[in-house]
Amino acid sequence: MNGINQFSLEEHKGEYENRPLTSMLYYRGQALGIKVPGYMIDKQYEYPDYFLLFLSWDCPFEEGCEIIVLDKNYQVVANHSLSPPYNSYHLTDVIAREQDHYTLTFNGTERFALTVNYPKKKRFRKVLKLSKIDH
Repeated sequence: MNGINQFSLEEHKGEYENRPLTSMLYYRGQALGIKVPGYMIDKQYEYPDYFLLFLSWDCPFEEGCEIIVLDKNYQVVANHSLSPPYNSYHLTDVIAREQDHYTLTFNGTERFALTVNYPKKKRFRKVLKLSKIDH
């Protein structure tokens, strides 16, 4: 996994309740002209065919996680939102199992398998597949 620190998000001022639900995405300080859900980038990775971003909402009691896949032209090709009410999905770890297959850990104990199908190998298959790993 090639962790990077090239992407950033627009900063929002003021009360949390009054913030917009999306933030402008920047790459090396340049605005990309797209807005994505979330206020913080928790982890970001670069792969030969795509970028993988994990964003959060900076809300420790009901934290959500936004998973974003960007192509090498900086266009969003897939996203998945983990934001159920009355729960928290604070990303604590990302482990690469094999090419395009990852294990995500939330809150230190909840694990999910993430598969990125990009570029798409099968036409009708989703780009992102997320499934909970039972203990």
